Amino acid sequence: MTAAPGAGTAPEDGAAAAVDLIDAHVHVWDPRRLRYDWLAGTALDRPRLPGDIDDAGGAVRRWVFVEADVTPDQSLDEARWVAGLDWPGLAAAVVAVDLEAPDAAGRIARAAGLPLVRGVRHLLQDLPPERLAAPRLRTALAEVARAGLVFDACVRHTQLDALDRLLTDSDGGVTVLDHLGKPPVDQGLASDAGRDWLTALRRLARHERLFVKLSGLPAETADAQTLRRNAPDLLRAAVDLFGPDRCLLGGDWPVSTGTDGLTSTSAWFALVRDTVGEHAWPQVAAATARRVYGIDDGPDHRAAPAG
Repeated sequence: MTAAPGAGTAPEDGAAAAVDLIDAHVHVWDPRRLRYDWLAGTALDRPRLPGDIDDAGGAVRRWVFVEADVTPDQSLDEARWVAGLDWPGLAAAVVAVDLEAPDAAGRIARAAGLPLVRGVRHLLQDLPPERLAAPRLRTALAEVARAGLVFDACVRHTQLDALDRLLTDSDGGVTVLDHLGKPPVDQGLASDAGRDWLTALRRLARHERLFVKLSGLPAETADAQTLRRNAPDLLRAAVDLFGPDRCLLGGDWPVSTGTDGLTSTSAWFALVRDTVGEHAWPQVAAATARRVYGIDDGPDHRAAPAG
């Protein structure tokens, strides 16, 4: 494995080297050690380790690991594996927890005891409406909040109203909406689907403890030209609704960016920077992530997450 990124390389143009960058959404995995069924038959089905990360030419020095949909019985194993990696730039981790399990409270407590764990994620994007509305999920979100952890919500744009109801009915804490709620990138903001996404996002923005990651859009289209044409409007809409202080930057490597993604981390970050503007960029690029995930500027990157 190559040396972990984050030291000794010159930043590329467009990576905003003068501004501190925290990539708030990155994955690593090793199918030789853990099982990821969704990787089978894809170009991503090989080890993707810290030393492989596209760090925008050295501009990114700190990362938030987000669970990678390991098989459910290995969730805690994945979290422990990540904690044991040679990864000096790891600033926080969002680990997998089955929030629908009968013993969800115990699983949350075990996850909270691991190094650098700041949040949990239970993938919602394929759940039917009745499971999103189930009392068990609401109860588990309250346990996540009591543990002082952030909940990363990964849903599709057609599920945003269900997420709104879930958050309204839950006594939860800080939630982060991954990938802008996976808007319809191919259709664009002006489409019927785009307008529906915007309406739902506007409702969600009323939840003051909900934040949004400016990430993941390259994975929602197969065409780079479509991404360049439609992503700015979607990004701008999210920032206008939530404000820069509730928006975080994420590369979603290696799914959205890197050699197997549609674009590079540097190019994606440049697109986000050009869309949000220079004034808001420092907040989006690092400050919000520090506050949400409790990332300190000190050597061990530890602080209390947003309350």
